[in-house]
Amino acid sequence: MKFDCIVKNGTLVSRGDSFKADVGITDHRISAIGKDLGGKGVKDVYDASGCFVTPGFIDSHTHMNLPLANTVSSDDFFTGGRAGVWGGVTTIIDFTTPEPNQAPAEAIKERRKEAGISPIDFSFHGTLYGYNNLDRGDLNEAIEMGVTSFKFFTAYGESNRRTPDGELVEALGEIGKLGGLAMVHCENDEIIAKKREELKSGGKKSIKYHPISRPDYSESEAVGKVVHLAGAAGGNLHLAHLTTKESIEILERSKGAGIDLSGETCPQYLLLTEARYEEENGHRYAATPPLRKDKDREALWKGLANGVLESVATDHCPFRNDQKDEFADDFLNVPQGLPGVETLGSILFSEGVGKGRLSIERMVELISENPARRFGLYPNKGSLTVGTDADITVFDPDKSKSLNPDNLHMNTDFNPFTGKTSRGWPRFVFLRGKPVLEGDNFVGRKGGGSWIRRKKRNK
Repeated sequence: MKFDCIVKNGTLVSRGDSFKADVGITDHRISAIGKDLGGKGVKDVYDASGCFVTPGFIDSHTHMNLPLANTVSSDDFFTGGRAGVWGGVTTIIDFTTPEPNQAPAEAIKERRKEAGISPIDFSFHGTLYGYNNLDRGDLNEAIEMGVTSFKFFTAYGESNRRTPDGELVEALGEIGKLGGLAMVHCENDEIIAKKREELKSGGKKSIKYHPISRPDYSESEAVGKVVHLAGAAGGNLHLAHLTTKESIEILERSKGAGIDLSGETCPQYLLLTEARYEEENGHRYAATPPLRKDKDREALWKGLANGVLESVATDHCPFRNDQKDEFADDFLNVPQGLPGVETLGSILFSEGVGKGRLSIERMVELISENPARRFGLYPNKGSLTVGTDADITVFDPDKSKSLNPDNLHMNTDFNPFTGKTSRGWPRFVFLRGKPVLEGDNFVGRKGGGSWIRRKKRNK
């Protein structure tokens, strides 16, 4: 067999299995897996000795070039996608940014134009504000275009992003019937609104009050309600960025109730606590939901290990310090979001696999195979299977890096993990068989990524 290139001498990792093998690549796809692959005419051979060879990582929750709080997140699809490459990410799922009453298909078309500069593959979740103003044909049109998941909010009523319960239960049922998946940001809007007003009236606008304004029970109450509504409607449900012990307990109890249900968390909630808000520049850690307590971190790690949580995504939404420093004393208006697309794999390896919390196989499930399966990308993404896209991360477990903005490539001068040394980084990254990272050198190109149409869920 003729190969364009071969990845040799690595340990291939997939669900529940690791073994030594070479990977042959022909015409952008994996064409062979076996030992001692070779032959005449091979253009390039990449040495993966001492490395794990995994499917390319998938960050299934990013916000590139997102308009928010009268500013815009500081990574666009090129800078954010390029930073992802340095971390082993070959596919992102971002979000549409619709105008009021804009049809989902139009929002998808406009966002695709913005994302055309991406150096890695991309798709979107369709963001829906409310639901009753939609023509049901609009929803089906979006799904036929390959956008098969839709984002809803139970919070942010003040900015008209919240979907009322009556509309949400209707949306859950309709999306389920069409073979789509509803992703929900779960926080109780009325609790948050009352807390925020009380704090504002008392002049308590320091960032240390941010977690008080969005207490843990505001999340868990909303999680319980939305899970119940999904069960009643027969919908397919994915819970975004879970942060609390109580939310994980609800998710675990609900898994056996016959609901098509999944949940994710993010690296910041696995590593950091609300104590960061007490620091001098605590406002730079502003994110929604807020950072929580140690008991919550421990519950999240346990949920990843025992299968209650299916995936880790970053909620990558970076801002420069000047964008946040303007609101250093006003948590009510500071832009909410943290960078993370570049550090996803290394953080999970260093803090998960390296500390015995996860196996390497489980790590690959969480940031590659499971998001690919859940969001309709599998098997072309998220697997090392003959005939599929040759999206491959050659991951060196011994490579270390000190985490700080100068040492990373995201378009921000802030990193929430500054001062930590993270072990495990890519040696090579391939996108559909073409190298995009060689050592520390980005060798991809602007616009080198492709729009990925995703599949419906099977009922």
